[in-house]
Amino acid sequence: MAKSDTPLEEQGFFSREGSNRLEPELQEAYKEWRKQPGLAQSSNMLSLLQPTIDKAISAHVGKSDPLLRSRARRMALDALPNYDPQRAKLSTHVISQLQGLKRVSRQQTQVLKLPERIALDQSHLRDAEAEMELDLGRAPSTAELADRTGLSLARLAQMRNYQTARPEGSYAAGGEGDNEGGFDPAILPPPTKLHLELTYADLAPVNQKILEWTLGLHGQKRLTNQQIATKLGLTPGAISQRKERIQALLDREKTLFPF
Repeated sequence: MAKSDTPLEEQGFFSREGSNRLEPELQEAYKEWRKQPGLAQSSNMLSLLQPTIDKAISAHVGKSDPLLRSRARRMALDALPNYDPQRAKLSTHVISQLQGLKRVSRQQTQVLKLPERIALDQSHLRDAEAEMELDLGRAPSTAELADRTGLSLARLAQMRNYQTARPEGSYAAGGEGDNEGGFDPAILPPPTKLHLELTYADLAPVNQKILEWTLGLHGQKRLTNQQIATKLGLTPGAISQRKERIQALLDREKTLFPF
């Protein structure tokens, strides 16, 4: 995200009496975001701006849903680099920038051909994932994403798998690192898919994500141990250890419920 190399004080944002129109309750958070627009600072700004975002949704659309709300938060964050405290209040700027929600809402309610509808849903899904990654500091599991968006796991998988023709929850021969670090392919045929989902539901979010990326579960792309470790900020050895524990849970599920 772009930021100015010139300190705010040197730009005159907070120097002249009466020239700063930024709301007092937002000044400290905004100054911190300008200096370092990272995850923590952006998340803090979004929390403080949430009442303004809700007001913009009400003004421009009149109603909301989880996906529209996620898009609104993303648009609010995108509006911050263009804000000038000498010209307007930040809330006024955000509400103005969120007029694009009208177009987004129309797109949601229009009757579209399937490829267009899927493309729109995928766009909303990416927005929701980006928002949750901002909030959590890591990629959300599909279960967490389902809770946030109100969409089912099956619907999320359908959106991700569209045009990929890749069977979910299975290993294909060939890909380097596909079965790196564990998981016996014997657990994966269709008769045991229920065991896989039951185990997934009981896992912590980080382990859910490891299972998704290892098996290509819920429409996710399969990744190697090294790729998973990089995305989660863990070591490859830690990923292998977690996979071993997940495998043990899968084995226990099959033993307890042999159907």
